[in-house]
Amino acid sequence: MFKSSITKFLIASLGILMAGLFVAALILAVQAWANYALAGRIARLTSTDHTLFNALVTVRAQIPKDSTALIAQDDPRLVMGATHREASRTVTTALEALQATDIANRVQFVTAIQTAWQKAEALQFTVEAQASRVRAERDLHAIDPWREAVHGMTDTLSTASAAVGNAVRMGDPVIAEMVQIRRTAWIIRDRYGLQCSMLRPNVDRSRPPDARQLDLWRGDRAIYTAAWHTLDEFLLRPGVSTALRERIDAARTKTQQAQAQVDAIVGRFDSSGQPAVASAEWTALCDAPFDSILAIAQQAQDEANGHAEAIRAASSRMLLVAGLDLTSVIAFGVFAVVNVQRRLARPMKILTGAIARLSRREFDEPVPTTRSPDELGSMAQALETLRMSALEAERLQLAMSRFTADASHQMRTPLTILRTHISVLGGLIPANHAAYSSLKDIQEAADRLQRLLIQLLKLARADGGRPLDQESGTIDLREVIQEIAATHVPQALEAGIDLHFEAEQRPFPTHANPIMINEIFANLIDNAIRYNDAGGSVVIRLFDDQGKHVVDVEDDGPGIPDAEQEKVFTRFYRLNRDQSRAGSGLGLAIVKSLAATLNAEIRMSAAADNRGLRVRVAFV
Repeated sequence: MFKSSITKFLIASLGILMAGLFVAALILAVQAWANYALAGRIARLTSTDHTLFNALVTVRAQIPKDSTALIAQDDPRLVMGATHREASRTVTTALEALQATDIANRVQFVTAIQTAWQKAEALQFTVEAQASRVRAERDLHAIDPWREAVHGMTDTLSTASAAVGNAVRMGDPVIAEMVQIRRTAWIIRDRYGLQCSMLRPNVDRSRPPDARQLDLWRGDRAIYTAAWHTLDEFLLRPGVSTALRERIDAARTKTQQAQAQVDAIVGRFDSSGQPAVASAEWTALCDAPFDSILAIAQQAQDEANGHAEAIRAASSRMLLVAGLDLTSVIAFGVFAVVNVQRRLARPMKILTGAIARLSRREFDEPVPTTRSPDELGSMAQALETLRMSALEAERLQLAMSRFTADASHQMRTPLTILRTHISVLGGLIPANHAAYSSLKDIQEAADRLQRLLIQLLKLARADGGRPLDQESGTIDLREVIQEIAATHVPQALEAGIDLHFEAEQRPFPTHANPIMINEIFANLIDNAIRYNDAGGSVVIRLFDDQGKHVVDVEDDGPGIPDAEQEKVFTRFYRLNRDQSRAGSGLGLAIVKSLAATLNAEIRMSAAADNRGLRVRVAFV
């Protein structure tokens, strides 16, 4: 398929290249879309985790806020109502965000949070009952069931947050670290705050903690101390933001200071039954590091959100680039195929048709323009110039042929009269008369002129080409050339030349005009005999070579020098050594012209043993 059409080859190659680029761009687009989808999921999960954490903080904050209000305010219901409403709002938001995620077991998590919150809501009346009592009669132990329900709610929220955080951690290592920092900060805040709730009754009565309380107290301190060590290890990692480092340092300082004061107060417990410090002072001391600890979690959460958004923005840009690449590949492929068709296939078809017409010598129709100033456009202009030159050459050739034919024809009548009078005078003048020699010279000149006129007429007819070519048909080349050779036997015998014809005993069918064949080989055989030496030989061979019928006319005469073998086909050209011999220099010009009309190839070379001349004519 490609051997016959360069256009198909170019389009196919372009198609393969475009297909490869399309597949590459498509893979890039699919990867970009996958990254974009993953980045979007990470951003959504990070936002959900942030929402769950806010709910966790606000729900957990009810315990110290409500406890402090019950102890320090005569009417704590305003503070308690605002705290409860804020907790309810964040829980509702967290549930909506959690339901919108695609994490595993989200339905179970939603159900667990709803159940835990309903339990805490059901026990809210215990807090409200204490708020309705006089401050001196309020008992914080009465709200222990509610406090346990709130802790259960925070544990449930923490579990759901951990599940969301784990899903986020699978997507990006940086966000995974931020999630871990946020969890660690919450552990510090939760474990630090537990001692305040546990020791509050002891503070009110200055009662030293019992063995169980001491174990719990020391255990919580060990847990949040270990959490601080975890944050220290994180700070050793390169790339930690300055803001996060500053918040960790500030929270550590405040926690250490508050813990030192808590330790001092616990150390002053004397079992006096009187408050070791005022309840409000204890609450303020316990709450002092909370904001700074939560600031660590908030900063980590903000950085995780920012990183997730950065990933999504980068994925969006990559998706946009991939989409543009894919569109560009498709557009360029269509553009390239259209241009190959418009600027190569169509112009080549036009030029091929024009060349075919020129090869048929149809010069009347102009070569169409390609409408593009490119190489093919230049070729079209060159072909048009060639057509115009060929048309003018044909016109001049026809005019010259007509002139030659007319002149030759007009000279035949006076030449015939002249030859007739020479013949008459030859019979009247004796051979020994002085004028007889001059008459012979005149007769030889008239004979030469007669041969010249005959060859001029043949050349004019050969230059015309078309009339003879229209008479072409299928002939047996062996039969025709053998007859031509036979007609030259008397000439060869008279010159003392051996004339041979060699060919296989089989037909050699050829589409040609027999008159043209006769003119070609009559000239070649005549030249081989006339320019040979007495005792020489002329061999005519007919054979097949590479699918062509080939005729060699070979003699062992003086031959023609290599430098002049092309020149002898020029009209009126003769070798210097043959200037004294009879001839006009038109025979080989006629042969070449007729051969061109028959689309035959003709060339000369030295004969066998570099002697003589071989003229080879090959017919397609």
